[in-house]
Amino acid sequence: MTSEPLYAVFQAARRLTVGPPAEAARAAYKALAAQPDAPVIVLDRATGQVIDLDLRGDAAAIQARYA
Repeated sequence: MTSEPLYAVFQAARRLTVGPPAEAARAAYKALAAQPDAPVIVLDRATGQVIDLDLRGDAAAIQARYA
């Protein structure tokens, strides 16, 4: 059985959340909406790879995309 990946989301030096893709996308979207000039990075907890999330649209569109 393959489990859902866990992503860690950071803005500047602060960890915002660790969770599945839908949770990570929500956190990244909210952080960028609140502080658009502060960088957000998403990392795969298992590999350390940077993850590129599709944050186009509003919160509902992002939630549907990663549900």
